[in-house]
Amino acid sequence: MVPRTACRLARERAVWRLQAGRAALVGYRVFCGPDGQEPRINGVTPRCEYGLEILVVLAFVVYVIGVSLDKACALLTFFCQLPLPKSQADALLRQLARHWDAEFDTLCALLTRAAVVYMDETGWKIGREGCSLWTFASRLQRVFLFGCRKDAATLDTILPPDVFTGVAVSDDAAVYRDRFAQAQKCWAHLLRKAIRLALLYPRKQTYQRFLDRLLVLYYDAKAAAADRRLGDTGRRQRVAELEGRLCSLCQPQWRATTPQMQPHERDFTNLVNELVQRLLDEELFTFVLRPEVDPTNNLAERLQRSPAQDRKAGRTSRSAAGARRRSVIVSVLESLRVNLEHFTLAHVLAEVTGWMTCGASRFTQQWRDLIQQSSLPVLDTG
Repeated sequence: MVPRTACRLARERAVWRLQAGRAALVGYRVFCGPDGQEPRINGVTPRCEYGLEILVVLAFVVYVIGVSLDKACALLTFFCQLPLPKSQADALLRQLARHWDAEFDTLCALLTRAAVVYMDETGWKIGREGCSLWTFASRLQRVFLFGCRKDAATLDTILPPDVFTGVAVSDDAAVYRDRFAQAQKCWAHLLRKAIRLALLYPRKQTYQRFLDRLLVLYYDAKAAAADRRLGDTGRRQRVAELEGRLCSLCQPQWRATTPQMQPHERDFTNLVNELVQRLLDEELFTFVLRPEVDPTNNLAERLQRSPAQDRKAGRTSRSAAGARRRSVIVSVLESLRVNLEHFTLAHVLAEVTGWMTCGASRFTQQWRDLIQQSSLPVLDTG
């Protein structure tokens, strides 16, 4: 503590804050001690004229709810009486992304050490250039990459093969093949293909019988995964039995595609061949051996629903910097959603304001705990 007489007035600042749901211009008198260091204003980022609560509300409305920047400004004006020009709102989002940049890097580092990572990708745009959105999800981390390339280099950046040793849950896209020591292919994607053939071609009894037997096998596998009485040996025995049943189901239908095939026949053959190949790669029943693994990557798919709506409405990124900004903010907010008991404005503000007070975020502390529990190298997260 510094005696009041030893303090001198350093500056006066006016900051827009939200108080009881309304915007108010609050004046602060900032004093510094004998060392000349100025303390931070609680809940205000350096050199910002708006409280952190305004930045968080704006980011949530624009990037999570999916409201355009113009409408977000209109909402804050109508409900909170906050005069906020669009250019100023854009600048505030840039400030928040810079403020959370280190937390994004920490989330990426935590993801590489996760036991299970679910991943999926979809289309995105930077200006008129087509690119991808990649989502990664573990138990406590959510990482979004807007405006990235769907290639091995991007995947290696997020999940380096010499670091990531967990289970990768994905669809059967070529970029995921032969990249992970342990993998689980999404059963939902496989079953959808079989269901589509059975629905589009009801007179083809082969397709319906194949779907029925495949569904029974899948449900038996889920029952085995949920059976807590099974030990490691029992689970391996069940997997061997399931693999034998799948082999018996696919073997009569397995053959190479030919130009003479009808489109639906080619689709069915490709599905059978895909099942056989994934069976040989031992990527279909990992979830039976590891009960903590889900048999689908639906978690990553669900994370893409809101961005997909933004893409349809044309609210994509105008620049690479804008894509990076969205990646940082959405990753932090969605990670907070799974880390906090209650994902509300009050709880998010209490969390992120506490980061400024203690000098370390929840994610940084999770990384430090991980270091203490293992012999991992120290990562400088700023």
